[in-house]
Amino acid sequence: MTDQTDLARIINSAAHLAVATLTTDGQAPDVRVVLGAYDPATAQVIFVSSPQAEKVAEIAAHTQAAFATAPVGQGEFVRVRQATVQSIPASSAPAAVYNQKFPQSGQYAAAATYFALSFQQAEVTTGGTTTTVQVEA
Repeated sequence: MTDQTDLARIINSAAHLAVATLTTDGQAPDVRVVLGAYDPATAQVIFVSSPQAEKVAEIAAHTQAAFATAPVGQGEFVRVRQATVQSIPASSAPAAVYNQKFPQSGQYAAAATYFALSFQQAEVTTGGTTTTVQVEA
């Protein structure tokens, strides 16, 4: 049975996530590929962005988001249709999860803004079957 363990494994195996937010005017979705790490303690996906990036302005204007991983292994992937995104302190425990997963991006991350994607459920595909997983911290 697919569960939160599969969710965490797939997200952390994929590394790259396609994160969609709304444009600042709210008229269209805007997707960017980011590096992401899943923090099982908070049930959030953590990513970073340059403070000057359009993505930061979009998040400030609209907290709605969606994301999906690239397929890993035998075509496994995660898709979240409804998430909220907010900035988090670089000194937080979830930010440390990101830094542990991506130590090579430390110099970039030191000057970046950290974000957390929070969500209640995810579509997790394993073995050709998609299951809706309820997410709890």
